[in-house]
This record gives sequence, structure tokens and C-alpha cells, in this order.
Amino acid sequence: MLEYIIEYKLYVGILFELMAAICGSYYLFRIRGAKGVHQLFVGYLWLVVFIEILGLYAIWNYFEGYETFPWLKDSEFAQNTWLFNCLKLITYIVLSSVFICFLETSKLKKRLKMAVVLYFIIGIAEILFSGKVFYKYIIENIFLGTLLLLICVGAYFQKLAQSDDILNFSRDLTFYIAVGAVIWNLCVTPIFIYDSYFNTKNEDFILLYAAILRYSNIFMYGLFSFAFIYCAQQKQLPELKNNKRAK
Repeated sequence: MLEYIIEYKLYVGILFELMAAICGSYYLFRIRGAKGVHQLFVGYLWLVVFIEILGLYAIWNYFEGYETFPWLKDSEFAQNTWLFNCLKLITYIVLSSVFICFLETSKLKKRLKMAVVLYFIIGIAEILFSGKVFYKYIIENIFLGTLLLLICVGAYFQKLAQSDDILNFSRDLTFYIAVGAVIWNLCVTPIFIYDSYFNTKNEDFILLYAAILRYSNIFMYGLFSFAFIYCAQQKQLPELKNNKRAK
């Protein structure tokens, strides 16, 4: 198992996810009045770390010959696909909600909230009734989620461009979340189309799949980590200046 994890560098993605979650916790510690939506986002990052580590059970069982958990052998839970199908649904709902919270147009905000609820209903129905949840990624949920996310990000960017906030976008944590999420989805989502090729007979595809996912994770979670630290420091600058003046 350890050789497999090292060969395909599975640990790299988990390390960057953990780093982003830790940096996010640091941000919340420094910015005691952090917005609730940012607190939700940091909580989501810790959930991702937990799910990634928990999902290693499938690799453990495979290389151990199902000695620890023999009841999993030949069961629907032998693979961890179901776990990540659920995580993807949560991901698109959380990320879309982050950007919706920063919209000011009440009509658009209401429509996007309804779209998130509709996506949740469709996503749950796909998980429960499609029969795919245990064996392959649910492409319908991924593409609908990506479309919803891109629309929400587009609305957020439009709001940002039409307000004075555009002058300080480099200090806006949500801006970095938007950039990271969009680029990750544009790079990774297409490879899910070929999920059926992910098996031991197609080692070249596995290497390509792992490489795209690894570097996309490095970029996105690395950007999140940078944003948390940078924005925490930037938001403290006015307070530090006031303290120096008071002295």
C-alpha cells in the first residue's frame, strides 16, 4: 500500500489539502470577526482532509487482502467511489454558496439559491437511484455542479467589477477561492468523462489522471493557503498602524 501511495504520489494532494485547512484555521484565529461563509469554507476544507484520509481504506483493504475488514470484500463499499460522489455534491453546494453570499442583487441571489436547492435535490436523487454511486463518478452531478459553480463565480466577478471592491481585489479572500475553484474544475472535470478507463489495465491513463489531479490540487490548495496567510496579514495592517500611532 505504501509503495502504491508513493508511486502515484497520493500523499501530495492530501498534504496540500491539510496545509490549506491549517492555514484556514490560522486565518480564522487572526480574523476573529471572519465572515460566517469563510468559516463554513474552512470547515469544508477540514471535511475534505477527513474524507481523503478515510478514502484510503479502499487501498488498504485491496493490498491487505481484506484481512482487516473481510466483510467489505465483494461488497458495494469495497471501492471508495461512493464517498467521493457524496463529497463532490457537498463541494459544489458549499462553493456556490460562498459566492452567492457576496451578491447584492436580491433577485439574482434568490434565483441562484433556488438553483443550489434544485441541484441538491437532483444530486441526491442521482446518488440514491442512478445505481452509479458505488462504481463510477456520477458525471451528471459533476457537470451540473461545475455549471452551477461557474455561473455563481461569474455573478461574483460581475459584482466585484461593478463595485469599488475591485480596487482591493488582491486582499479579498473570496477572489482567490474563485480563481482556484474555477481553474481546478476546468482542468479536472474533463478527465472524469473517461473514469471508466481508470483500472489496472490502463496504467498510462492512471498516471495521466493522477498527474492532472495532483498538480491541480497543488495549485488550488496552494493558492488557498497563500490567500489565507496573505489576507490575514493584510487585514491586520490597519490595526497595527493604529497601534503604532497610539504609541
